[in-house]
Amino acid sequence: MNEDRHNGDANRDPLTFVQAASQFAEKSQWDAALSFCQKALDADPNIELAGYLAGIACAQLGRSSDAVHYLKAAISTDEDDIAKLGILIALLQEARRSEDAIPYLRRHVELEPGVENLNRLAAAYADIGHLGEAIQTFRQSLTLSPKNNIASAGLYPLLRLTCEWGEELDELSQQIDALNAEALSHDQVAPEPPFDNIHRCNDEAVNLAVAQSWSEALTDRTADVASFTTRMPAQKDEIIRIGYLSADFHDHATAHLMRGVFQAHDQDRFHITAYSYGPDDDSQYRADIRKACHDFIDVTGISDREAASKIHEDKIDILVDLKGHTRRNRLAICAMRPAPLQVTYLGFPGTSGAPFFDYAITDRTVTPKNSYQYFTENLVILENSYQCNDDKQKIPGKNKLKDLEKFDIILCSFHNPIKLERSFFEIWMFLLSNIKNSCLWVLQNNDAAKENLRKIADKYGMARRLIFAEMLPRRQHLERMACADLALDTRYYNGHTTTSDALWAGLPVVTLEGEHFASRVSASLLRAMDLPELITSSTKGYADRVIELANDGKMRAAIRQKIENNRSRAPLFDTTRFTRTLETAYIEIFRRHCAGEAPSLLDYSG
Repeated sequence: MNEDRHNGDANRDPLTFVQAASQFAEKSQWDAALSFCQKALDADPNIELAGYLAGIACAQLGRSSDAVHYLKAAISTDEDDIAKLGILIALLQEARRSEDAIPYLRRHVELEPGVENLNRLAAAYADIGHLGEAIQTFRQSLTLSPKNNIASAGLYPLLRLTCEWGEELDELSQQIDALNAEALSHDQVAPEPPFDNIHRCNDEAVNLAVAQSWSEALTDRTADVASFTTRMPAQKDEIIRIGYLSADFHDHATAHLMRGVFQAHDQDRFHITAYSYGPDDDSQYRADIRKACHDFIDVTGISDREAASKIHEDKIDILVDLKGHTRRNRLAICAMRPAPLQVTYLGFPGTSGAPFFDYAITDRTVTPKNSYQYFTENLVILENSYQCNDDKQKIPGKNKLKDLEKFDIILCSFHNPIKLERSFFEIWMFLLSNIKNSCLWVLQNNDAAKENLRKIADKYGMARRLIFAEMLPRRQHLERMACADLALDTRYYNGHTTTSDALWAGLPVVTLEGEHFASRVSASLLRAMDLPELITSSTKGYADRVIELANDGKMRAAIRQKIENNRSRAPLFDTTRFTRTLETAYIEIFRRHCAGEAPSLLDYSG
């Protein structure tokens, strides 16, 4: 059949166009199929088959957003055809449109109420923050199949987020360990995402294996993408083109930390480009980062392949990914190797496990020498803390709430509740009982967590002394932090921005130095602030230190004065010094590349 045979009268019956489109689709001639579908829809927009075929054609042509547009119009939420539902659901999930996918997922579950469909629906609920529905649906899946069900890995972090710390949580953790081990033994992807794994597990060997499985799967998925031509080595004295890739160039913790680095970069030595795939919230953070860069490019609406092409066309020398295995990352862009040198930094506290990153930026506290073996990247060990900060932000005043005036000692922990765990929360209850007229001020992230924490506090007779803090804009949040007496760090996943925020607000933070990157970050920050006296090495030492400081006002005041003095001179908040060290590392890894040297350890720690 020839397409020209169908280019007749514009008034031809639209069903003729649909027939032609079907014939071209059978031959996988998708451009022609789409053309005839569009003609049919121009004549009669209500022909569902034309819309469906147009959606399939667009999907085959890599036009995902157009495919979704056509298929949503052609497939109703009471569709009986499972194959059609599956295609649309897959496209919506690929486009990260979970809310749009949920009605179709519900219908899919009605038609086929199996474990896989329930898990997909539960994950979509979780993605849009419908925690109750997500928990209920994962539990429904586990009721159908209690063993070897990846719903365990989906349910566990939700119970952590809502602070539901019963026996079920321990059982789920054991199931996840078994599922991970089984998958890894067969060179399959671990069911537990790397970001959830480092919250739950502090075994660096396990963290590496899980991250590696996810990164290798990414590499396999992008294997059919044509390789980008490696740039010829540049002259060592030319301007180095740095690209920063992130979803978080808005009012977000990453922007809070990185804004100062963008502003401090040597504009004559480096050409800085930000590649953003996150929301434009019209915040000052986004505006400042945009202004500080030579180029600010929004790649939100384009595919990973197109974004990688853009980075390559821009001749980026060093691509720095600021997300790692955190939520809503686009590591597939990095997996395509658009830049000759690729670095992972800041967003994910651990190894990416990826062959497509040459370097990871760390420090000697978060990655002591015995941890090197658990990183696939070559490490850049910075002189002080790996974490950058913004020393141009305003120093907060105090904005104390009336609810707290009746207490003599205010302990606070403004962490996301997913970082909390029962054994450490019980230590906090012990602290309250041993510190006269004290309270614990915690973040109110979700209603379920608030209710569950209150129940546990009530068992210890401490419900009256558990105070919840609503979510506030950053400036107001820092002002209230300044009113607390001590900040209590979490164990397996420390405060990161939370800890540096507390120190900027003049608030001492007591931490327990742990066994992996995520649990050593606060120790790194405190050392870079010259506050080693706030770092402990055991749960007993942690509790003793908090009680000592809470009961000794002079000692507490001395530490607060030290924080105030060090804020302007310690390395942690010296943004220019940090940026120059970072740039020195960029220059050296670029020099090695130009000289044809292989990436290797780079140690500035002294």
